Amino acid sequence: MKNKTLLKLFIIILAGLFFRIWLLDKPEGLWFDEYVSWYTAAKNNLSEFLTLVFRNCHMPLYYIYLKLWLLIFPDTDLSLRWSSVLPSVASIPLMYLLGKELFNNKNTGLLCALFTAVSSFLIYFAQEVRLYSIIFLVSAAIALYFVRSVRNPSKGNFILFLFYNFILCALHTLGIIFSFFIIISLLTYLYRYNNQCKDKILPIYKFIEYIFPFLLVMLILSPFLISIAFSKNLSQFWSDFSYTKILCVFVDYFSPIQTNIINTPESFLTYIYSHEKINISFIIFAVIPAIICIAALIKSFFNKNKILNYMMCACLGFFAVLIFFALAGKIILITKYTTEIYPILILAVISGIESIQKKNLKNILIAVLILLNLFYIYNSDTAVQRRTRPEGHRAVTELIKHSRLTHNDTVILTYYDLEKFKRYFNENDTYKFDSINKYNFNNVLFNNNDYHIVISQGKTIYKDYFDEIPNKKIIKYVNDKYIKQMKKGDRVGIIILKNVSFLSNEDIKRITADDSVYERTPFIFLVFSSLKNNLLYAFKKELKLDSITTSGDWTLYVYVKT
Repeated sequence: MKNKTLLKLFIIILAGLFFRIWLLDKPEGLWFDEYVSWYTAAKNNLSEFLTLVFRNCHMPLYYIYLKLWLLIFPDTDLSLRWSSVLPSVASIPLMYLLGKELFNNKNTGLLCALFTAVSSFLIYFAQEVRLYSIIFLVSAAIALYFVRSVRNPSKGNFILFLFYNFILCALHTLGIIFSFFIIISLLTYLYRYNNQCKDKILPIYKFIEYIFPFLLVMLILSPFLISIAFSKNLSQFWSDFSYTKILCVFVDYFSPIQTNIINTPESFLTYIYSHEKINISFIIFAVIPAIICIAALIKSFFNKNKILNYMMCACLGFFAVLIFFALAGKIILITKYTTEIYPILILAVISGIESIQKKNLKNILIAVLILLNLFYIYNSDTAVQRRTRPEGHRAVTELIKHSRLTHNDTVILTYYDLEKFKRYFNENDTYKFDSINKYNFNNVLFNNNDYHIVISQGKTIYKDYFDEIPNKKIIKYVNDKYIKQMKKGDRVGIIILKNVSFLSNEDIKRITADDSVYERTPFIFLVFSSLKNNLLYAFKKELKLDSITTSGDWTLYVYVKT
C-alpha cells in the first residue's frame, strides 16, 4: 500500500514537472518584473545591490536567492526560469504531506498534490522569474508546521513554524500580514484547547518566548519595510479597486483561466458576455470550476475541522487587510499578492469535496475539476504555458535590429529606460538612445523635479496639460531636441508600450470632460497616452513616416528626414 502511494505521488510530481517545463523558454524574453528580479540579483557591487533592494516593493530574500542561483547556474533566461520551476515542483510533495497530516488520509494528501500539480496559477508563476513559487512553497511549510504544532506541540515544531514565517516575511512584504494572522491563530488555538491537552501542549508563555527571536529579526528587516511603506511609484497607480478582482482571485486559483495576472475589467460580466456574445468557454472552464470550489470552501468551513478553520480565519484576516489596502489605493488587488493563502484554500476545497457523503457525486466533482484543467492546458491557445510575455524586453531589441535604423540614428524609449533592455543588446549596438520614462517624465513633461508630488497630485495639478491637444510644450521639446538636430536621411525611432498608452486624443478629451471618469482613469495611462500622441504628431508634421512594426505590446514607429 505504501509503495502504491509513493508511486502515485511520483507520477503526480512528474506530471507537475512536465506542465512547468513545457514551453518554459519564452521568445519575448524577460518582461519588466522579471527584468527587475534579474537586474537586482546580477549586481556584483554590494552597495548597488542593496540600493536596488531598498527601491523595490518586496523584501530582500528572493533577490539573495536569485543571486546565489546566478553564482551556480548560467545567466540565461531559461536558467532563470528554472529558479522558479524547482520550488514549484517541490511544493507538490509538500502539499501531499500537508493533506495527509491534516486529514490523516494518504488519498487526501494525493488529491492535494494533484491539485497543486495541475494548478494553472502555480504553473504560470513556475515559468516566471519572480518570487511567487517560493512564497507558495514557504506558505505550505507554514501550514504544515501549524498542523504539527497543534498535533505535537514540541519545541522543534514551534521553532520551525516561526522559522518559515520569518522566511516568508523576508521574501514578501505582504507576508508579514499573513504571518501576523497565522501566529495569532495558532496562539488562539493553543489557548482555547489547552485544557483538553494539558499533558501535551506547552504553556502559552513558552511559545511566546520563541517569538522573541522572530521579532528581533523583524526589527532587523524593518528598514526595508519602512522604505517600502513610504515609497511611491507611478506603477502603483495603474488600476483602481473593483470587487470584480475578488471574484477573479478565485477563478485564477481554481480554474485553468487566469484573469487577474496584471489587471481585470471593471465588471466580471465582461468575461461572460461581451460584444453581444456569451463566452461559453469562460463559463465552462472558469465559472463552473470556481463555483464548485467556492461551494466546497463554504462546506469545508462547516465541517468543524478546528485546525483547518483556524488557518482559514488567518486567511480571511489577511485577505480582508489586502482589500482594505486596495480600497485605500495602497496596493493593487491581483491574485499573486494573495499567494500566501493558496495552500490553505486548496486544503479547504479538498476537505469540502471529500466530506460529500455521496461517493459518486464526490468523484464526479473531482474528475470535472481535474479534467477541465487538463483539457484546457493541452488544447487551449490561451493555456498558461502558451501565454506570451507581450511586454518581453527582447521584443524591443528585435524590433530595432530588424528596422532600417542605423547605429547612428536616435531611438526614443518611452515608459522604460535603456537599462531595462541592455540584457538583449550587444556591444556593437551603438544607437543614440534617449528615454522619456516613468522615472523622468515629471521633468520632461511638467518641468517639475519633485517626482513624488507629480505622481501623488499630478491629476489635480496638470489636468490642463491633458486638455491641451496638441501640447505646444511637447511639440517644441521634440523640435528642439530631435528634429532640428537631424540631417537629411537621418531616422528616428519611437518605442511605444501599448498597454500604458492606448488612449487616443479623443479618449483623453472625453475623460477630462467628465470629472468622475477622470478621477477613475489611472494617471499613468493619461501621461503616456498623451506623450505618445504628441510625439507622433510632432514627428509626423515635420518628417516622413518610414515604418510601423509591432511585437506583442510594443510598437516601433520610424520617421525619416527627407
